[in-house]
Amino acid sequence: MSQPVELTIAICLLVLGVSYLLRTDLWLDFLQGAIRQPHRLFPLALGMLAVGTFIGAAYNDWTSTWPIFITAVGWLLAAEGALILVFPEYLKKLERIPEGFLRWYLRFGGILLLVLGGLLLRSNL
Repeated sequence: MSQPVELTIAICLLVLGVSYLLRTDLWLDFLQGAIRQPHRLFPLALGMLAVGTFIGAAYNDWTSTWPIFITAVGWLLAAEGALILVFPEYLKKLERIPEGFLRWYLRFGGILLLVLGGLLLRSNL
């Protein structure tokens, strides 16, 4: 796959990471709403399935470091979208998770996305 795909993924990871860190409360509201009403995630899950399948199938390179990462992210995204579409009731089980943990999870995820996006961007410049 070409460098534009890697740069696009790197920029998306960076923006999402910043969003998780700066808008944690909004993401927390979104996550809690999705847990209460999983059907609200169907359009997002369909997009995740489509984009993840495209990335996984188009990239599909398991031979070196970054291509493996891109391929794995694509297939994981597709799997998550499929699981939400097929088994939305399992999201209801997340209602028992304390709000403090969800907030920490979003912030940790934001930092992780920034690191991964930064490394991917650096390797493509």
